[in-house]
Amino acid sequence: MKKVLLSSAAALILSGAAFAESKTVAEVLESGKNVRTNYISPKNTDGVQDSLRVPIQIKDKRYVVSWTFIIENEKGETIRTIGYKEKRDGKLTLKEFFKSLITPKKSVDIPKEIVWNGVMDNGEFAPDGTYQYYLTATDNNDNKKTSSKNRVVVDNTPPEIALAQPSQGDKIFGEGAKTVFSVNQSGSKEDSWTGTFTNAKGEVVFKKSWTDSEPLTFDWNGTDNDGLPVADGVYKYEVSATDKAGNKSAPATIANIIYSAEKPATNIVLSGGKYFSPKGNGDIKTISFDVKIPVPDPKSGNKLVKWSVEIFDDKGTVYRRFDGTDNPPSTITWDGKDDSGNEVTEGNAYQATVNAKYLNGYETAPVNSPLFTLDNTPPKIELQASSKVFSPDGDGNLDNMEIAQKVEKSETGAPVENWKGTIANARGETIREFDFGAFPPEKFVWDGYDAQNQLAENGDYSYTISATDKAGNSAQQKIAFKLDTVPTELSIALNKTAFNPNRPAEIRILPKASTDIVSYSLSICDADTGKEVWADSRKGDSRIQLPVVNWDGKANTGDENGMQCKDGTYIALLDTVSASGNEAHAKSQKFVIDTVPPAIELNVPYSVFSPATDSKKTAVPVSAKSSAEESWTARVYNDKNESVRTYTWKGSVESFSFDGRDASGNLLADGTYSIAFSSEDAAGNKATETIPNIVIDNRETKSYVTAESDAFSPNGNGSLDTQKFTIRNSLNEGIESWKFTVETTEGTVAKTWSDKTDGKIPQSIVWDGKGDDGNTVADNAYIGKLSIVYEKGNVIDTATGVFISCVTPPKLSVKTKPKYFSPDNDGEDDDLFISLKRENEIVPIKDWSLKIYAPDPKDPEKKGPLFWTTGGKSSLAEQIIWDGRSNSGELVQSAMDYPYAFTVTDTLGMTSTVEGKIEIDILVVKVGNRLKMAVPSIIFRSDAADFGVRVVDASGKVVKSGITPAQAATNERVLKRIAEILNKFKSYEVTIEGHANSQSGTRIEEEQDTTQYGPGLLKLSKQRAEFVKSQLKSYGVKGDRLNTAGKGGTEPIVNRTDSENNWKNRRVEFILDKKK
Repeated sequence: MKKVLLSSAAALILSGAAFAESKTVAEVLESGKNVRTNYISPKNTDGVQDSLRVPIQIKDKRYVVSWTFIIENEKGETIRTIGYKEKRDGKLTLKEFFKSLITPKKSVDIPKEIVWNGVMDNGEFAPDGTYQYYLTATDNNDNKKTSSKNRVVVDNTPPEIALAQPSQGDKIFGEGAKTVFSVNQSGSKEDSWTGTFTNAKGEVVFKKSWTDSEPLTFDWNGTDNDGLPVADGVYKYEVSATDKAGNKSAPATIANIIYSAEKPATNIVLSGGKYFSPKGNGDIKTISFDVKIPVPDPKSGNKLVKWSVEIFDDKGTVYRRFDGTDNPPSTITWDGKDDSGNEVTEGNAYQATVNAKYLNGYETAPVNSPLFTLDNTPPKIELQASSKVFSPDGDGNLDNMEIAQKVEKSETGAPVENWKGTIANARGETIREFDFGAFPPEKFVWDGYDAQNQLAENGDYSYTISATDKAGNSAQQKIAFKLDTVPTELSIALNKTAFNPNRPAEIRILPKASTDIVSYSLSICDADTGKEVWADSRKGDSRIQLPVVNWDGKANTGDENGMQCKDGTYIALLDTVSASGNEAHAKSQKFVIDTVPPAIELNVPYSVFSPATDSKKTAVPVSAKSSAEESWTARVYNDKNESVRTYTWKGSVESFSFDGRDASGNLLADGTYSIAFSSEDAAGNKATETIPNIVIDNRETKSYVTAESDAFSPNGNGSLDTQKFTIRNSLNEGIESWKFTVETTEGTVAKTWSDKTDGKIPQSIVWDGKGDDGNTVADNAYIGKLSIVYEKGNVIDTATGVFISCVTPPKLSVKTKPKYFSPDNDGEDDDLFISLKRENEIVPIKDWSLKIYAPDPKDPEKKGPLFWTTGGKSSLAEQIIWDGRSNSGELVQSAMDYPYAFTVTDTLGMTSTVEGKIEIDILVVKVGNRLKMAVPSIIFRSDAADFGVRVVDASGKVVKSGITPAQAATNERVLKRIAEILNKFKSYEVTIEGHANSQSGTRIEEEQDTTQYGPGLLKLSKQRAEFVKSQLKSYGVKGDRLNTAGKGGTEPIVNRTDSENNWKNRRVEFILDKKK
């Protein structure tokens, strides 16, 4: 519950010791020593400092017979007097009551505090200004003393503010030339003004204050109070002030401010490879970085104040730091030494990170380079030959030189892209070369043939394998052996060991004989089954030349004659007879028919991704299924057909992910790429497959959504019936899907918009307040949430600030206490406590009022003229204390019902009013030493002295004139209450005086019956007094106490020409006099 704040003044102290025999009140009454000025704002009735409360401390109050609290204006004029209450306890006997009037030794009631509500004696609120208040008191010896004067300032004027509303375009800042948001404001000079920027969650991110000043125009650069940049998003500015009197400035806000910062983007990439070898045997002694540290344009007012590049290992240990305050380098080279000049450990994974700080407080997020490695160790391989001599003569014994190759793999060192093997003769001449790629075979086999497929001559040979890793480290191993063939008469050479006859392609069979032959038989057989598939022979009487056969892979014998031979391993056999009759035999190497090309199947789930952001697609997963081959290669090409990345496999292609980086780990530029896979087997069969149109898109994705109104009321009244959401995206391309929901702050979805078809997001969405079920949503606080999914994997979630949807007008209630209000200064029920309550506080209050009307004497169901009113803006006073006086100082009338209307209008324009009545008790006022009750609410039949009730027939026609049943019931209730009061004062004689409202003010109307005015007023008022007497007797008042008098219109209390109020002259007064 909201606390009711009041201005509490210094205590006025009364010391009981002052009333001892030797002292007077003059020695007792004193004000608080620490005098201070109090401030109140009674007119706004917002429950904050609406009243001045002055505590009074009494140690002994037996001898105080009267006191008065006086408030004076700056001219010294008394504008309000508050006095002590008269004791008229109903339980006192009449003797006790009169004794209280004439016995000074009995102290009057002294309240614990005196409350001034800012109203003057004339019923009006005191105008703004400085006032003085003080207390006077009188003791039983008529000693009178006045306290020193204290000050109270009445200030009903709230702080003034004028806040310029920028255009929507001017609400967006942070980029380009719009680096600040300008707040243009002016206002009144106050003790303190406060301006705050809050984010969409309502959290204050920046606060600015002005002391003893007006609110000044200023620029906000998007940083918090610690100087750190705030997050990109939607913000709200609000400026307010509360003065010393508790007046608050009118709401002044700028909503939907969008901060989209141009944050300088640093970067660091490897300039070249990611391996180096400061102490190795190669040339790559250092590693270089291309560094990007933006320097702001001097015109922007921002500048670079600090930068650094640090090199650290995988444990976070920093070894080298480069830094400065300006002029950052574009390239940095590191030699592998720490800041002390010591060489760092090789084999570790290192990274470089770049940081920068700017004058506006922005610090870049650390950006790391790709991982790189320092490797001083060359590659290692071991060779071991199967024998020291081989003889490739086709006899099946030591026909090949087999060399085992064992590579020592390094998990952390620089890899080798290609191992190279060479065969050299004794003269050092290279006769054959082999490129193994990244994976040298575990067993190298040489068949003794040179690069031209000619059998090498006998002699000493060597095999050397060498490589240079990516760090520049080189290594080689060499092994020697001998080629030694027994001189043979016959041999068969092949130009290839595998072929595909369908390409078309042929294998060339080259038989050779060292003697003259007269016949030969050449055949090709399946090496596994021995089945002959092709044959050629010739026999002559003289020397025959052996033919060179270009075999196309077709059979020319057997049941497969003319058919293509199946894939498999084959061998050529040659038998000859020389001129001397000697027979010779020879066979070739095995060779392969292979018509099946390498095969590969590729699949990617998507082709657009964003490797540099917090995307859910930072790489493209490539699923591959391929045949096992000697090698597979995949190359990544950019849109210029330049190879930027290469992958190799031995055997089958493994599934992998393309991370959008080059071989050094540097991020590739945005664009379209392709990945081309290829392999060629020994038979020359080739396979190529390409994954096209892989798109790298690292463009920034930002989105903002704002709600136009803080609250709306979809009730169809034409005012704020809809809520408009505005959507702004930095990237409107490549949207896969989007969804916008309106949810309660607890997360319950009320309304949904979405699209997964064309990927187009509307620039605005208008909500009519209806949920997905078509019904108007419940009154509540809501948030608009936007979710965007991009094809490249970025997911953006953004939300509006909280706003209100409400169709229910304010629900109001009024409670008053006491039930019967009697402001007659008797110390009992003299103040009416009015409790105002609004149940549904979801929408702020715009303004409210409480109006109390005078009763309509002709119709108690209707309102009369406005009697008293109060009200306020935004805040509602939960309790009001009313003294029963009008705004002009008039006291309420006895036994009357005063209608009231409590009205609240919220900021959505919805208005509610609750009405009721305040029942006024019989007021017993003291006039000198007499008590008097004036009751205008007793209604008589026109020109008669009775309560005759009118008679109405079935058609509603009045057949007998009289008062209404409601008036008759009121008369009965009032007279019974008067009887109850009179019976409390049984020692009083009561004179019942009838008073009339004279129309003319003439003696004729008073004394004579006329057709113009009716019965004479003196006679009629006397008769009515007698009728009241008879009624009171029937209610238990003894008749011997009751006297009557008819005053007619001779004693008016309101000018008879005042048509709105002259009804008050028509009354019955009860005068109480002490019996003699």
